[in-house]
Amino acid sequence: MYNLFGSFTRIRIASSAGQSRFSVISAFLIGLSLVPSPVLAIQDGEATKYRSAIELLPDSVAGLVRIPNLPRFCEAWEKTSIGKILEDEAMRPFIEAQKSRAKTYLEAFDNKVGIRPEDIYAIASGELVVSWLPYIHDKRRPFALCVIADVRGRAKEANAALEKIDKDLGAAGWIREDLEHQGQTVRIYNTEPKPGQLKVEQIAITLDDTRLMAADRDSVITDLLDTIAGEPKGKSVVTLKEFQTVLKKSSQAVLVPVKSGGGTIAIEWFARPFQMARILRESLDVDRGNQVDIVKLLENQGFDAIKAAGGILVLAGEKYQLLHRGSILAPPVTKEPSKYELAARMLQFENRPLAEIPAWVHSDAASFSRINLRFEEVFWASETLLNEAFGDDIFQDIIEGIRDDEDGPQIDIAKNVLPNLDDQMILITDNTLPADLNSERMLIAIRVTDAKAIGNAISKAMEVEPDASIMNVVPGVEIWRVQRGVGEDEFDEDLFGDLGIGLGEEEIEETPPLLDHWAIAVIDKGPASEAPYLMFSNDPDMLVETVNRIRMGASEGLAEQPQVKAIFSSLKDLGCTAPSIDGVVRTKLSLRAKYNLLREGKLKDSDSVLASFYRRFLEDEDADSGEPINAIDLPPLSVIEKHLPNGGGYSETTEDGWSLTGFLLNQ
Repeated sequence: MYNLFGSFTRIRIASSAGQSRFSVISAFLIGLSLVPSPVLAIQDGEATKYRSAIELLPDSVAGLVRIPNLPRFCEAWEKTSIGKILEDEAMRPFIEAQKSRAKTYLEAFDNKVGIRPEDIYAIASGELVVSWLPYIHDKRRPFALCVIADVRGRAKEANAALEKIDKDLGAAGWIREDLEHQGQTVRIYNTEPKPGQLKVEQIAITLDDTRLMAADRDSVITDLLDTIAGEPKGKSVVTLKEFQTVLKKSSQAVLVPVKSGGGTIAIEWFARPFQMARILRESLDVDRGNQVDIVKLLENQGFDAIKAAGGILVLAGEKYQLLHRGSILAPPVTKEPSKYELAARMLQFENRPLAEIPAWVHSDAASFSRINLRFEEVFWASETLLNEAFGDDIFQDIIEGIRDDEDGPQIDIAKNVLPNLDDQMILITDNTLPADLNSERMLIAIRVTDAKAIGNAISKAMEVEPDASIMNVVPGVEIWRVQRGVGEDEFDEDLFGDLGIGLGEEEIEETPPLLDHWAIAVIDKGPASEAPYLMFSNDPDMLVETVNRIRMGASEGLAEQPQVKAIFSSLKDLGCTAPSIDGVVRTKLSLRAKYNLLREGKLKDSDSVLASFYRRFLEDEDADSGEPINAIDLPPLSVIEKHLPNGGGYSETTEDGWSLTGFLLNQ
């Protein structure tokens, strides 16, 4: 396997001068310090005696990210759109204004292992590996972070960096103690715990002529030194079957496009999703209080069938400025067609022959995504998940209440709704200009087999919705619009009270809706549609426009746009013949409203689903995260839009999981 990966690392691109390499590695390390991105590694063929860092890591690794060659990574990054945007003179005022904010994030990373991004850039001559290791028996700090950098040929720079780190940590109050282990000095830094502090803070660093290793736990470093000395305590992560399977699939998938189009193998990653989720939660100090433990809930519901994920990222190819090939490993746990147990049966993504984008999708759409999903199976599989989340068997009670409650919609979901839903969902986004709080628009279309049956169910549901009204704008089509605050919404309280889910005499604290206004309709087949759809949109006008396109037989849609044709051609070139998920995105159109609202400081107040989600779930947690980004110094989008690429991606269901492909095209 190493020979295969090694062949990737020998792919080079012409070096280019640049001013932003420090910012590149800084941004990358900020992301690594906050997000569970794991990785994979390989030996550079030019140094046969050098042992790659991943060979040293234990098989307990929760995740790792490997840059095979840091200097080449920086060179390739500068050729991507993101790199060019950062170098654009028009961005300089904004970047300068964010320095103090960025410094805060960088210091958060520094405090974990003592190594600054500028140190790493100065000393790393080859690979850089960042890994996360679980320590489940240490309840105070159940994980460790480790950084390993190849420093061959840069001994002077490495020693200078180490001495500067020592001086800075000493000035910050860290107490140093040296440990001799396997003939090598390990510098261990500790701080006096603060009153009430449970987690013990520690930094351990060692350096020789080959590599620098740093971690936030001294046993990580001593174990690595034992492995180098030929005395490992266990097996290496490279012997792990999941590791080999995921990376082999990714390497095979990326080999052909790299051979034909060149590029730099920039990043390799590997993760055990549930272990990484726990580490992320601990590292971000997420305290959910009495709320549901989502990680535990998903494990209990069979989602732990997902064993591993990994991939390879290529930068600066002839056709693709960014190309990612990855794999999710989830072997079947039953012999049933669903493959999984309990709520994990929701993972029913079906491969279907790649079809053209429907003609009714309008030409100004910013993104188009299509998911082939067994909706009926997904719905029933959610029963055990909801019951466990609420701590009671409420699922069937709710279904029966919707069917039998005299004051409710009286819809038989099992008989009249689910059997009439087809197995495909389409998601379309766009936005309107000038940008305002209502610019972001979204439409979801679910293909149906019986439009009349679904239409009757929607009518029953909307007739008992106090904020709903019919829009008489398209003859023969019943479009329902919901505008919150128009009627008196007592239905939820009455329904839950009748079902016995509430709560004595306590008043129900009503959760604000994700959307204040939306529209829903069932549209039968028309000149521009080969199937009927159930459609939902956060913007009634968008739904009306789509209905008119279907009824009028519009043909000049998204599929006819040159940019989209190029994306679709690339999907096919990359082997997208029968995906379970596929999509395209025109970045310039996708970002234009968000970008303008960001410049005006209004983005989080917009009426988009994402902004609504942020306000409900994240705003309070973000209150103490420091000053918000001041985007007033951002240049107009028209200045930098030349750097914004188009892209696409797809996923296929395999016998033991899913394959993943994503790309951004060169301009």
